Amino acid sequence: MALPRTAKSARHEAPAGEANRTLAQVSNHTMMKTPQFGVRLAMLVVGLGAIQAAWPAGPAGAMPDFATARAQFEAGRAGSGAATERAQQLFSRLLGSDANNPLYLAYYGSTFTLQARDTRAPWTKIKLVNQGTSLLDRALGLLEHTQGGHLAGSQAEPVRGPAALETRLVAMATFLALPELVFHRLGAAKREYQRAVNSPDYAAATPDLQGHLQYEGALIAREEGDVAAERAALERVLALAPPSIKMAEVHARLGELR
Repeated sequence: MALPRTAKSARHEAPAGEANRTLAQVSNHTMMKTPQFGVRLAMLVVGLGAIQAAWPAGPAGAMPDFATARAQFEAGRAGSGAATERAQQLFSRLLGSDANNPLYLAYYGSTFTLQARDTRAPWTKIKLVNQGTSLLDRALGLLEHTQGGHLAGSQAEPVRGPAALETRLVAMATFLALPELVFHRLGAAKREYQRAVNSPDYAAATPDLQGHLQYEGALIAREEGDVAAERAALERVLALAPPSIKMAEVHARLGELR
């Protein structure tokens, strides 16, 4: 699968002047963008019970660790560097017992981009983002059906259900939070949105999960300057009325688009 060009590859290919401009862009960027109507990195919208039913993840006792890791991730997303570090440690431990779990891997990768947000040195920011996006690419690759519809090297059933949708949600929200001029991840975010909403799992997903996927679709359309697509996605969000999205923000943005 062809992956979007990352800042790391750009660094190796670019002349010194362009590399310096890239450093300046990263240095001056907050690293995790906040558009006017609330991009939120990887909202955790799938109930723990739903994931446990759909995804037998690791040995007994792993799910409480996952709940704790997710809570720490959310605290990190809200700005706590200590919580980000703790979430990274917890997801690393979960992966130690279930190394090919795409959902764990997606959250783990996203913790590196949160660390990039909190780091001052531009080259360190780039390194952390590249680490995170590489892990996210691997998580997404694990969702793809290979070798007759199974994961490569495995006899397991293809990865499906709400956990697969949430893996894509974590990835697309993380990609959208990165500066596009530096990391070029908008195309990957759009690809994962399309795969999520066209998946057979989408119709069976909760309104909250569907709503967050449509919300990300609206953010993608906004980045692309596609007013009609953004409006349509936001209207779908309103119809789904996911309880964990602030509807006032959605109404306000729709008002701007009319």
